[in-house]
This record gives sequence, structure tokens and C-alpha cells, in this order.
Amino acid sequence: VEGFVRQLIGWREFIRGVYHHEGPDYGERNGLEADGELPDWFWNGDTDMNCLRHCLGEVVDDAWGHHIPRLMVIGNFALVAGIRAQAVNDWFRGMYVDAVDWVTAPNVIGMSQHADGGVVGTKPYAASGKYIQRMSNYCDGCRFNVKQRSGEEACPFNVFYWDFLIRHRERFRGNRRMAMILKNVDRLDGDERDAIRSQARKLRAANRITEG
Repeated sequence: VEGFVRQLIGWREFIRGVYHHEGPDYGERNGLEADGELPDWFWNGDTDMNCLRHCLGEVVDDAWGHHIPRLMVIGNFALVAGIRAQAVNDWFRGMYVDAVDWVTAPNVIGMSQHADGGVVGTKPYAASGKYIQRMSNYCDGCRFNVKQRSGEEACPFNVFYWDFLIRHRERFRGNRRMAMILKNVDRLDGDERDAIRSQARKLRAANRITEG
């Protein structure tokens, strides 16, 4: 049903329907209880992560960006890092020349940040650095190691992705589309889980997403 409505009936019509059906409080939903703030470098692209430096730089320069970098680089980072959906939505509305509330709110609150509890999509669009490596050349020359998921040199997307899955393990337990992914979480031993969670806390503090 989800694929039929979204891809055959039409994404634009679906999004407009969600916006009007869900009501004026839709933009305030925070289904994942994210409480982080946007890093300062979201406004200028000044980050060591090559993918985000490139994608944010396009927005800063042109006030526009392709759908995939919006969702799978910028939105993905905000999702797995635990940034407030409202802060992300406000950023998208303020930075993109084509931002209109009825379009932006369902795409950001729903599709990108999964803050609507699954109204727009049954599965969160969370991915590790390995996805970005497969789909682009952003990882070439980046100072972070896309093969690592913990430690100082680990790709922050990897750290936050696995931390996201660990944090929300119980929340997504009954989601059949998450079952295979969560099995990989269960394979992590206690020491590696602790290392991932520790590095995620350090990254949030260093990027002023949360207080240290």
C-alpha cells in the first residue's frame, strides 16, 4: 500500500494529503524524542565530513540541493545524530529556495526525521557511511575512516547510525522492516556497544549538538 500510494498515485499528492489530513500540530511532532540542536556548521558547511561539507556548501551557495543529498546526507545525519526535528525543519524552510510548508513539513518531519511515528514512511531513512560510500565519491579523501564505527577516526555517520539503532532498539522491535537491521545490532558485543555510545556522546559534545 505504501509503495502504491507514494509512487503510483504520486508523491506530491501524497505529501499534500498528509499535510492537510494530519493537522496544524504535525510540525511539532517528535516521535523519536530527539533533543539535539543543529551544529553551527550547518549554516556554512565548515565541517571535516566531506559529504556534508559538499552538500551543505551547495545549499549555502545556491539555496537548493538534489532530493537525495537532502534526504540521505543532510537529513540522515540529523536523524541519526538525534537533532530535534523542528530545528531541522526550520533549517530546511529557511535555506532552500523551493521550501513551502506543506511540502517541507511532511518531507522533513515525516520522511527525513521519522518524527511523525511512521505516517509518511514505515521505516526511518537511517543509513551508515557505507551507504554514502556506495552511492557517491564523497568518502574519497575524507579524513574519517568509513570502515570504522567507533574510535576517533571513525566516520561520524557510522558512529551515529549504530548509536541510533542501539538507542531505538526497543522502539523498532515490532517493525518488520527493521528486523534484519536490528539483528546486526544484537550481534554487537557489550564492549563495542559501549565504544559506539561513548564516541557518539563525544561527537555530540564536540559539535555542540548536546552539551558535553
